[in-house]
Amino acid sequence: MLRSAAASWTLFFGLLLIMAGNGLQVVLLGTEAKEAGFSNLTTGFVMAGYFLGIFCGSLLVPKLLNNVGHVRVFGAMSALASAAVLVIAALELPYVWALMRLLTGFSFAGMYIVCESWLNDKSTNETRGQMLSLYMIVSMGGMAIGQMMISAGGKDTIILFLLASVMVSIAVVPILLTAGSAPSFEEPERMSIRRLVQVSPLAVIGLGLNGVAVSMVFGMGAVYGLSIGMDTGEVGYFMTAPIVGGMLLQFPIGRLSDTFDRRLVILGVAAMGGVAAAFATLFGRTEFALLLICMVIYGGSLFPLYSLCIAHGNDFLTPSQMVAAASGLVMVNGAGAVFGSPLAAGVIEVFGVGSFFPVIAGLQCLIVAVVLFRMTRRAAVPNEAQGTFVAIPETSSAVVATLNPETEWVPGADEIEEEDDPFYDNPYVMRSET
Repeated sequence: MLRSAAASWTLFFGLLLIMAGNGLQVVLLGTEAKEAGFSNLTTGFVMAGYFLGIFCGSLLVPKLLNNVGHVRVFGAMSALASAAVLVIAALELPYVWALMRLLTGFSFAGMYIVCESWLNDKSTNETRGQMLSLYMIVSMGGMAIGQMMISAGGKDTIILFLLASVMVSIAVVPILLTAGSAPSFEEPERMSIRRLVQVSPLAVIGLGLNGVAVSMVFGMGAVYGLSIGMDTGEVGYFMTAPIVGGMLLQFPIGRLSDTFDRRLVILGVAAMGGVAAAFATLFGRTEFALLLICMVIYGGSLFPLYSLCIAHGNDFLTPSQMVAAASGLVMVNGAGAVFGSPLAAGVIEVFGVGSFFPVIAGLQCLIVAVVLFRMTRRAAVPNEAQGTFVAIPETSSAVVATLNPETEWVPGADEIEEEDDPFYDNPYVMRSET
């Protein structure tokens, strides 16, 4: 594993810079939108542009990769993302910011896809899971580092915009200097929504709601922090706390899900997140340390829930179908994320800033309700029949599914006749529901 990681250090270093630049932008744009006098609703739609760009990029960039290759796509996406930050710094116009955020999301989707497909090519069956774990740690660590940089520029925020632009620009250098040829690329197939619901309604609903929650927190979290009286440094800590929680609890929760009924773990994790969000409402700015603890616990629910839902869906599939299913589930999560920021902004605009965490807690409770309902409709998968939990970064593209060591990528795996369907006679799938 060490040999594979060392051979891929340029990719990981580039990824670290990308995620640090992204993390800084997330906090910086929220604080600057507030300073520029944008309404909460306007800010919500501006921030949603990023998630819409990620969604569109995940669909369109793979076609570019087939045409012009990894290095050119990465260079072009890096240049676009860097330029978008500078345009935002130069023009305080909501529609310009929204367009630039969409362009940023599109560009970052492209860079994620390049990194993930390159890592997949450099991984063996023995090192694939470890490389994916390292990818997750670098992604979340880079995001946290970037968010903590918000206090580095003081009141001169133009320095921070330039810093974000520079990091994204420099990220292309390690990729361009990488020795060896770029990998071949074949776009992963995706299962239809109908097929995904047939496999696991819980996975589909859980990932959709998880996408909404992530977008609410990272789209409007900085606005919430400023609205309750935090300074920019405190906003940085506030936005970093969930990532720290995710890094700390992702693997312990994953181990639990391999030991017990995965639905019970999803139930407990969602309930834990709901309780943490509810308590966060009580503390606010007056008990900042307790608020940070709540955010750490909430992040420890938010990020593992993403991987848990994908793992739960995979429990009902053969390895040859997992890539297509996971790719589709990642897209479901991305579609949910498009609506999170506008939802949070609308709620704050109508009901006040105090409604931010209650709505987030409500989303967690909704997941709990879905789990409880599904437990009455389908028998539990025996532990020995469950697949192994694999931690997947929330910021990843659908291509990351190919890094899962449990999968076997077989093109056309979703196009299976009913009599050959591996879950046709599966006693854990109630086909009459679909």
